[in-house]
Amino acid sequence: MSYKSNGLGKYFSNRFEEIRLEDSGLMLISTHQKQTALDWKDVSSVGKHHPGIIFDKVVFESAGKTISVGWLSKASALSLATLFTEKYYTYHSLSAAKTLTKISNHLQKTGYLRSSHCMAISDFISKALVEIHIPSDEVHLPGAIKEVFSQLKRWAELDPSLVEEMRARYVFEQKQNYQTLFDSIESNPLTERQREACIIDDDNNLVLAGAGTGKTSTMVGRVAYLLESKQALGQEVLMLAFGKKAAIEMRDRITDKLGTTSVSAWTFHVLGQMVISTVEGEKPSISPLASDEKLLNNHVDQWFSGLLEIPKYKEITLKYFENYLFPEANPFEFKTQGEYFEYIRANEIRTLKGEEVKSFEACLIANWLFAMGIEYQYKPYYSESNTRTPDFKQYQPDFYLTEFGIYIEHLGIDRDGSTAPYIDREGYHAGIEWKRQLHSEHSTRLIETYHYEQREGCLLSNLESKLASEGVQFEPLPADSVLHTLREFGAITKFSVLLSSLVKRYRANCYASGELDRLADHLESTGQLKAAMDLLRPVIERYEAFLTANDEIDFEDMIAKAIGYIENGSFTSPWSYILVDEFQDISAPRARLVKALRDSGKNTSVFCVGDDWQAIYRFAGSDVGLTTGFASVFGPTQTTSLDKTFRFNNSINDVASQFVMQNPSQMKKHITTHTVVQESAVSLVMKPISNNEVFKHTVEILQKIAGMAKQGASVYLLARYHFRLLESNELAQLKRSVPALKIEQHSFHASKGKEADYVVILGLDNTKNGFPSRKLTDPLLDVLLPIAEPYPDAEERRLFYVAMTRARHRCYLLTDMNRTSDFVKELLEDNYAIELNEFDTDASQLTAPEHECPSCITGTLVKRKGQYGSFLACTNYPLCNHNESTCPQCSGGMTTSGRFSVCLNDACGGWIPLCPQCEGVMKSREGRYGKFWACSNYRSEGPSCDHKEQDITYR
Repeated sequence: MSYKSNGLGKYFSNRFEEIRLEDSGLMLISTHQKQTALDWKDVSSVGKHHPGIIFDKVVFESAGKTISVGWLSKASALSLATLFTEKYYTYHSLSAAKTLTKISNHLQKTGYLRSSHCMAISDFISKALVEIHIPSDEVHLPGAIKEVFSQLKRWAELDPSLVEEMRARYVFEQKQNYQTLFDSIESNPLTERQREACIIDDDNNLVLAGAGTGKTSTMVGRVAYLLESKQALGQEVLMLAFGKKAAIEMRDRITDKLGTTSVSAWTFHVLGQMVISTVEGEKPSISPLASDEKLLNNHVDQWFSGLLEIPKYKEITLKYFENYLFPEANPFEFKTQGEYFEYIRANEIRTLKGEEVKSFEACLIANWLFAMGIEYQYKPYYSESNTRTPDFKQYQPDFYLTEFGIYIEHLGIDRDGSTAPYIDREGYHAGIEWKRQLHSEHSTRLIETYHYEQREGCLLSNLESKLASEGVQFEPLPADSVLHTLREFGAITKFSVLLSSLVKRYRANCYASGELDRLADHLESTGQLKAAMDLLRPVIERYEAFLTANDEIDFEDMIAKAIGYIENGSFTSPWSYILVDEFQDISAPRARLVKALRDSGKNTSVFCVGDDWQAIYRFAGSDVGLTTGFASVFGPTQTTSLDKTFRFNNSINDVASQFVMQNPSQMKKHITTHTVVQESAVSLVMKPISNNEVFKHTVEILQKIAGMAKQGASVYLLARYHFRLLESNELAQLKRSVPALKIEQHSFHASKGKEADYVVILGLDNTKNGFPSRKLTDPLLDVLLPIAEPYPDAEERRLFYVAMTRARHRCYLLTDMNRTSDFVKELLEDNYAIELNEFDTDASQLTAPEHECPSCITGTLVKRKGQYGSFLACTNYPLCNHNESTCPQCSGGMTTSGRFSVCLNDACGGWIPLCPQCEGVMKSREGRYGKFWACSNYRSEGPSCDHKEQDITYR
């Protein structure tokens, strides 16, 4: 098509009088009839229409120059610009089509569209777009041409819908092509989500396999599909498990189902050993310390004892025991007194003389007095005056220095006199004044120390000055004497065992040189950690020297050395497909090993199967964050959730799933069940439990199960700790009592991976060894473990999920409501769909939730028997001394109604009046004028309530 300028143009410097547009390019003819041919590839822009007053022009770019064809009529200019654009983009569409053809050919060879494929395609297109020009959406072009550019643009931008469309089409086709395989590889056909998990093959694949959803079947199906579709040879597939038993089971399953032994199914340690052997040319020797915990403890104890002979090491050890043996906590930062008591009890805070104390600061004072050679008594009865009343015990100061006749009271106040938030400030200060007055009246010497002194770092130095001013002579104990006492108390042996654990944990973390010191520098309140590192470092040096001297490695070396050899290129992975079982249990070094393997080869795919809801091994170094944050660790990931469980019914699923998902950090999954029931299958059994009554109630539950279960039905008795289960003789007796059932018992952790028809969960109380566990991980070990989750009891919550989901048909929760687990309270308070009436329940169990200790909050008031009959006392005793009267008629629990405490048993009608002035208990007294009511808070000395009434009638 040819366009000519108006003839007048040649008189006004018009350069071109004609332009011809062809499919291959354009021809420019000058006013002197000189012809210039340009291929479309040499043209760098479309022709743009520029209207003028009389004549218009079309302008375009070529070789960095602007070319103008002017003196055109408006119609000619518009036509030229339109045709120019069409020809220009038609040319580029041919290049675009060739690029798309190359992409299509590439995709036919690659199989599943991986993220790395997408990035490669994007890079390829980016280079192609240097030569290919894509029109904007406003440009009008024929439909076929626009479609070519549209497709190329979608690839250039990696349009998610295009990528998903390609992947979905591939998965659909593969499910059709390999339907027979997926129908027959296991005893039951694989579910749709299992099939998808087998086929989806991104660079990084995470399969979330909830309890009973067919994790192992999916892994077998994945390998079978890779081999059947010829995407891999057996020797190109590596399956990794954490335990030897699991690895053997995977290997046997593959051999049995696929008839091949070429697939490697190993533990991480076997993998590490293989890498080391390949690089070093010989199999490494494993130290007996790696597998014999007692032998390791013995060696660490010997090294520690030897180090204690070194004066400098002995000095820092004694300083550590005096100041850092227990983690410091500010009592003002706890919400309730009960929470502070839990801290004291969980850390088993004791003095160097082995005394139980009520606060960390009291422990510091006691240890300092001991080290300074000052004889003291902790919490002695004040002997100068009898302060007992019928309702109050004798006054007990914090310390008494027997040689000097000096009392010490440590007062929990800050500089402005404020108390901890759970302490009544007015009452506390009244108590302080009463104590001061008492000592003044009896001329006994009293020294006061204060909470704020410890916060300011001068508690002990100030105490030393105060005692010196009172004439106290200090005779610091020799270091060997202190050590002797510590040995008698068992602290040295206990710390030696801790050092052994720290050595293993330190080694397992595969720290680079100096990394632990850098960690200590960045942590808050690192005094204890830094002090401990000074003690640990020489022990680690001796451990590593022992390995070197014997030319041995430990299990931690297997991982660390393998990582090093792979990352420095000494070992290249021969595997194209890496499958990891129970990925939720992985630690950071093992995850690093998997990544190193993936990155050392080309086009390697990682396939990890796990369930963050069942991540229960943080104490062993497992980091659930590597599952919940999988993509941030491994890169772009396809996540598939297996959404149907074949183990338990919908009732167990609903309770367990709702419970575990209260933690917002858990990955959201909607699990459906193969078995559907109409009634609750989680039954709460509320029984008073003491002494051997656990056995009695367990028999009752199992007899109920035997009455409805099939002959030979399996039952698991589960508890948080193995020692909370039945004794072996009780278990034997239980089996004789219900011979129709197959009974086993396991800790929650040991039950992982197992299942039974029925489950009975024991140990559901709020004690230290109850559930959730209140045993604290030593803070030194805790620093070396993955960062703890902020959600309270996160791992314990997952343990409860694991325990409940071991049951196929029914799960029983046995508890005493007077000291029940916080988890049971949550199930009740949040109205979970659990059965409450399957067993007869004592009235005291139904009213137990009303017996929360009003003083410390976390304790529960339970019935005790004392010198003057029964009473209610806090389960946090002796840390919490709160007690209340029981019903004078039936000895049952009571509740407050107006100015009366009334029996919870409506049929009883018992009542006790309360003092209208101080809320104490009004008690009947006999006086010279007969009977009267007097407040129990009356004291002959100090703060007192002298309220009296002649007659009180309950109404």
